[in-house]
Amino acid sequence: MSTHDTAALQPSHDMIPVAGAIEVDIPVDVLWGFFTRARDWPRWNPCFLWVHNERLALGQRLTWCFRPIHPFYPYVMPAVADIVEVEPGRKVTWEVTALPGFHARHSYLVEDAGNGRSRFGSWEQATGPTFRAMRDFWLAHFTFVKDRSLEGARLLEAVYKQHGRLAPELLPSSHPSLREAASPVAAALSFYRSHVRQSVVELGPGVRVVLGGGGNSLIVEGRGESLLVDTKFFPGSHMLRRWIQKHVSAPVKTVVNTHYHYDHTQGNDLYPRAAIVAYRTVPASMHAEDGKFWSSHRDGVPVVLIGDEGAELDVGGRKVRVGHPGAAHTHGDLWVHVPDADVVATGDLVFHAHYPFFDLSPAGADVDGLAAVIRRLAAAHPTATFVPGHGPVARAGDLVRYADYLESLEASVEAVVRRGASADDAVLLIDLSPWSFKKLPVSHRGRLVWTSAESNIRWMYELVKSRARDAGPRPPARSMNGAASVITGAPR
Repeated sequence: MSTHDTAALQPSHDMIPVAGAIEVDIPVDVLWGFFTRARDWPRWNPCFLWVHNERLALGQRLTWCFRPIHPFYPYVMPAVADIVEVEPGRKVTWEVTALPGFHARHSYLVEDAGNGRSRFGSWEQATGPTFRAMRDFWLAHFTFVKDRSLEGARLLEAVYKQHGRLAPELLPSSHPSLREAASPVAAALSFYRSHVRQSVVELGPGVRVVLGGGGNSLIVEGRGESLLVDTKFFPGSHMLRRWIQKHVSAPVKTVVNTHYHYDHTQGNDLYPRAAIVAYRTVPASMHAEDGKFWSSHRDGVPVVLIGDEGAELDVGGRKVRVGHPGAAHTHGDLWVHVPDADVVATGDLVFHAHYPFFDLSPAGADVDGLAAVIRRLAAAHPTATFVPGHGPVARAGDLVRYADYLESLEASVEAVVRRGASADDAVLLIDLSPWSFKKLPVSHRGRLVWTSAESNIRWMYELVKSRARDAGPRPPARSMNGAASVITGAPR
């Protein structure tokens, strides 16, 4: 690592190093000798899919590919690093700087623990704006690397105890077949096309929506200025910013956040000259739910706060109406109406063609309020084009169908709860497949999850049970052992 990068990393408060070590019954010279065969790492260390280098050498560029942190996550992660430290028999360290704004240092350590035993350890620390933008993911990834590496050392210990030596042929083959290698690549491409890639739809003169890469974003151009609704999150936020710089002539002077969730707001500070507008409770919700991020991105916290009465904004001579629907997707939602284009941006009041996300935090969802709000918006704007928080643009009929789904899901879960059933029972008993919705990846409170039929049922179960607790005591949940008819929750 260069002196400059070392100086940047060491005083960083971005993260506490992710570190761990175990002792294994392998002599240190045997373990070190086998460990330095980098190309064989995937045979014993489950975090690696492939490594290019045959050996480790100071000053060499290390090239490899990580497996995903969970088998069902559709990605693989290529990586390049410079080997900056090699202490023979003890330690190797590399520095990752290929990703702009991201500096990471990873060390593997092999030490003599005495009596023919060795201590094997993994240590990693990172800093930089790109790290901070996806801090939860990177910490999960570093923990995955550490845990799988120590798990691999245990595998080597078992092989050594059985054979008295370590050799590649004693380990299972890690080299994927063409089919195995193509599968994660195809999945990664599918994930990119479905959730990362952005597309632009023109909805009227000076009104365009950028779909994907986070929450959908609406751009409204007036004379000499523009308004942006929702700013996505990294890397989609930067992709959006580059598109605006290239295709929008008027500067963004106003940003509206439809609610506090990260995928609609974490690009806010890319528009330092814009007034950031949100409902009055949004700053408090940001700090309560994503405090670590917003404490280091204070310029992105909204400063123009709207109350229950809503507001009318002037965007270079164009009137834009902003309204608060009451508690719905969250307790701090806004919708945005562009009258002269007959366009309404709903934020996550509407998920179109996807299973929705239900926020279970105190600032989160009110399903009864949400369904009612959606019906009111559809009735008030029967000919409008609606920009949902996620999914393709929609019409009033799509909103009505989504409200039907919410009410049907709620009724189905309530029926299961009345029987005294558990959440597991509800998942078995309720069939949401007739709705034909798609899954959507979301991260909340540091956890990456997918919206799905199962997650929707479980989240609704918690909301219904919470409402029941507020209303008074209920009998405890009991297992029904699947002894009930399936509730279809089919579309009306």
